[in-house]
Amino acid sequence: MAENQRLGALLEAFIGQISPARGRALSFLAAASVTGSQAILLHYALADPDSTPSTLAAQLSLSLPAVSQMIERLVRLQLLKRAEDPADRRRRTLAVTPRARRLLGALQAVRAAEFAAGTARLPKATQRELIALLSRAVDELKLGGSRLRQDSDDSG
Repeated sequence: MAENQRLGALLEAFIGQISPARGRALSFLAAASVTGSQAILLHYALADPDSTPSTLAAQLSLSLPAVSQMIERLVRLQLLKRAEDPADRRRRTLAVTPRARRLLGALQAVRAAEFAAGTARLPKATQRELIALLSRAVDELKLGGSRLRQDSDDSG
């Protein structure tokens, strides 16, 4: 098994151990009448304030009609709002609402609590090692793709 496939399998097994399949995050979303796919769409829209249905469809690898249906539902729930692009009146951009920001913040807190509870069974030394390693990995991922590719080329 290739190293990156092994890493993927280990991450999947790890998440499976610390987060129950029917955890509180899914219950939280269901109570808010939001699906997991819609929450992911909101996350992408939050990251790109000038999102369009087309850009979100591309990022999510979904068809434009499927994304348009999700957008319509999220607009009705007052989690997304449409706006006309001042530079191109034919173009419609999407922005998350304050309500959506609160929902995503609360979802993040629910998921973090779920993961914290799941890792509480680990020995304290392992928890500290995991914190250090995950902190480093998150920091490296935030640096961006070009820097990471350069580092991996230098080491290979």
